[in-house]
Amino acid sequence: MTKLHFIFLFLLGILVFRGQDVELPPDLRQHNLTEYNASLFSPVFSLDRNNPESIALWSRWQWQTIDGDPTTIFLNYTRRLDIQSAIGGGFFQHNTGVFLNTGGVLNYAYALNLKSNAQISFGINLFGFQQTLADDRFQLDPDIQLPQLASEDSFIVQFAPSLRFKLSGFNIGIVAENLFDYNFTASETQTRPEEKVYLGFSSYNFPLNLSGALEGAYLRPMVYLKTLPDADNQYGITTLFSTPKFWVQGGYNSFYGVSGGVGGRFFKKLSVGALIEYGIDSDLDDRDPTFEIVTAFSFGEQDMQKEIEDFEEEKAAEEEKIKEELEKSKALAEAQEQKRKEALRIQKEQNAKDSIAAIKKTQAVAAAERLAEQKRLDSINKARAIAQELRQQQQLDSINAAKIAEAEAAKREAEQQQIAAQKADDKPKAGEKYQEITSEDGLEPGYYLIANVFGTKKYFEKFMTTLKAKGLEPKSFYRSVNKFNYVYLKRYNTIQEARNARDSNFNGRYPDKTWIFRVVAN
Repeated sequence: MTKLHFIFLFLLGILVFRGQDVELPPDLRQHNLTEYNASLFSPVFSLDRNNPESIALWSRWQWQTIDGDPTTIFLNYTRRLDIQSAIGGGFFQHNTGVFLNTGGVLNYAYALNLKSNAQISFGINLFGFQQTLADDRFQLDPDIQLPQLASEDSFIVQFAPSLRFKLSGFNIGIVAENLFDYNFTASETQTRPEEKVYLGFSSYNFPLNLSGALEGAYLRPMVYLKTLPDADNQYGITTLFSTPKFWVQGGYNSFYGVSGGVGGRFFKKLSVGALIEYGIDSDLDDRDPTFEIVTAFSFGEQDMQKEIEDFEEEKAAEEEKIKEELEKSKALAEAQEQKRKEALRIQKEQNAKDSIAAIKKTQAVAAAERLAEQKRLDSINKARAIAQELRQQQQLDSINAAKIAEAEAAKREAEQQQIAAQKADDKPKAGEKYQEITSEDGLEPGYYLIANVFGTKKYFEKFMTTLKAKGLEPKSFYRSVNKFNYVYLKRYNTIQEARNARDSNFNGRYPDKTWIFRVVAN
């Protein structure tokens, strides 16, 4: 069915049932699955629920009596591959109110054990199902002519990944129920990004120290939040009390209401349970209760320690196995060492009984060892002599380095004294006209002998012409700070040179007053 057909059908459904029926959300209504078939709630639950290998059937009658057709059926087989992974597969049928989805589901989950009783689990459910109209009776009025709707069935594949973090008895995780889906019949994506369904959950297992038939019992409260497209978010809580003989559960869902259920285990193989759910919202006052029935058959004996999702024993078993292997390796190494020592002892005893040839051989070996020892001592003495020469050379180098450093320090001190004297000369004298600025407008650092300053361009140009007529070579610069043109006769590198030129009236060539303008480098 194309999207256009679906939209048209949806609008017709609103016209018929608006004000009469409460619209069902399109998601799976698996919020009460706590004991069996819980992999439909979260794919990672196949690691520590449905223990041991088992097959389970879950049926849900939504707002109707039990003798009607179930709106949801889930038949599932689950088994552990090893302590870290599990697989499952099953059949499901789900009535969303508009569509009937019928198909299969494959499950895989893997757990990665960390330090300090921590674990990260990854899981995925792969759905493949045929989607048909749940009810095509939408004729409003025989006199109204409506276009004929195509009722083509659709085949859809849907991925639901999950991630969970576990620390001892604490669990927290998230599920994306339709993170990716594809309609192969229509050759298009089934849902848009804003139509994705996400489920977050958190739980904690409280082991109960009970004896007898209740030994191994535990209490598991769990809270969850589900986001739904075009509908209010659902939130709720479920609490499970489980024992080797029976289980009791209760819960609340913000949309579907309150629920309560019980179940029993028989012959250590067969489990049967039932649950009833009442809507407490005013919109659901005219609705019948919802019923759920679950039946499971186990192919091994029930192990409640695994049911409480406690992998500490498995981890301890692994550590114990590793410890045993290490102890075996250590014992084997000790045995081999003992055999070696015994063989050495026997060899020594045999050598003591050997002939004169063996004694000579021993003496030759001893002589070779003495020679090797003498070579070793000679090598040590040679190394000591080289080290002594090296220390003496280092002492001489240290003395020379100290003398060089002393000479360089004296040189630096003389340079610093000279610089200090120069800085003292740079300071203006009493009554001396002097101005100092940091380099600006690209001026070269130095001392400028200023003849005049002009704010009017006409007088500035006339003054420059007059100086040139007197045979001088005046220069100028413009300061953007005060918008004045400065006319100078020459630039000097030292203040003493500039003072000599000023005091000598520029060597007698310029009789008028001048003053010094200094530009300091940045």
